Amino acid sequence: MAILNETLAKKQKITEEQRKNLDRLYKELERLFNEEKTDKNIKETGKYYAKKMKDLEFKLQENWNFDKDPLYHTWTFKFQNCSCPVMDNNERFGREKIINCSCPLHGGCDGI
Repeated sequence: MAILNETLAKKQKITEEQRKNLDRLYKELERLFNEEKTDKNIKETGKYYAKKMKDLEFKLQENWNFDKDPLYHTWTFKFQNCSCPVMDNNERFGREKIINCSCPLHGGCDGI
């Protein structure tokens, strides 16, 4: 089972079922990072990883008893092939993120 922040788990009133779900979700997160890291076709598959991560982050928020809010997603910018500005986005926690238009996972800034 994943090691959870016990102080936060207590504060958020995490149930035993949620703990099991979180353990499974963190393992899925690790698998997704490993899969993305070794993907040789990232230009074609990058959006797949971004979508999977978005879904995973919503599930994590739900199991941590947080509101489901994409402005608080952070894992998606930790992909090896992500070229979005990580430090800038960390500083923008809770606000719109900065996307690199050429990022194979998040880019595609059509119309810019």
